[in-house]
Amino acid sequence: MIKTVLGEIKQSELGITLAHEHICCFSEYLYRIAGNDYLDKKRLEQVAISFLKEMKEKHGLSSIVDCTPVNIGRDIELLKRVSAMAEVNIVSSTGFYYTEEPLMYNLSAFDICKFIVADARAVNSGVIKCAVEASELTHFSDKLLRASAKAHLQTGLPIVLHTNATNKNALTAIEILLSEGVKPRAITAGHLSDTNNMEFVKGIARLGCFIGLDRLYSNTSEEYISEKVKTITELCDAGYQDKIILSHDALFFNGFDSTPKNCEKPRLTYVFERILPRLKKEVVESVMVQNPIKMLIKIEECK
Repeated sequence: MIKTVLGEIKQSELGITLAHEHICCFSEYLYRIAGNDYLDKKRLEQVAISFLKEMKEKHGLSSIVDCTPVNIGRDIELLKRVSAMAEVNIVSSTGFYYTEEPLMYNLSAFDICKFIVADARAVNSGVIKCAVEASELTHFSDKLLRASAKAHLQTGLPIVLHTNATNKNALTAIEILLSEGVKPRAITAGHLSDTNNMEFVKGIARLGCFIGLDRLYSNTSEEYISEKVKTITELCDAGYQDKIILSHDALFFNGFDSTPKNCEKPRLTYVFERILPRLKKEVVESVMVQNPIKMLIKIEECK
């Protein structure tokens, strides 16, 4: 079974899946202060429902994994309403972003683990999100990784890593998770599409982790599109077709922007319009249907 915000579904119900997206990322603090002047949630909800309905009708989209950590605006009630009205499955995240949290400074990895586990069970999260950014991992990032690993061992939920491909910090993060007892097949290393260093990417695939080619931008140049298709093909030829996760890391509202505003048309159609038509049918089936199922399956034997 796969956990979604509206309950558990069968693996066969997951269907065509975008495995790393966001309905919104925002600051709870700014929202409390500024309200609609910062984020118009009602409008955001309407746009997300309409757009996802269109994606379902036009491209057969069945599910998305919303990889928003708790501390940058994950809103379960919003996700439930969008999922119900758009009739698209939404898998939500628990876990934390890499930004320092003063109120968590003195908490141990065990303490943070308890909060992650309680949250995951309360909201039926399907993944644990953990973010690392700097090339030299901070003490806080190390603690979050270990807390996420401990929470995984209690819940069986897979871990999705935000990594910085330029800083090549994915391997360091993975090593910490493995040292805590996490199995490679429970780890997805995200944002590896931000690098052309294929040996680095293949090194992660060789460990048995999923490869998150989950940042596709609105670049319509032939050079960019060909480069992305070549990466996928090269990984398939190397024997890693069953490890590729393809998505956009797109948002309907991005609170990180210098001028935050609702996005009426996020780049969620890009993979369907620019990438998938150039791939073999069996590769499309793997990266858009079968691999997301494998990525999301709870690892019961790790408990």
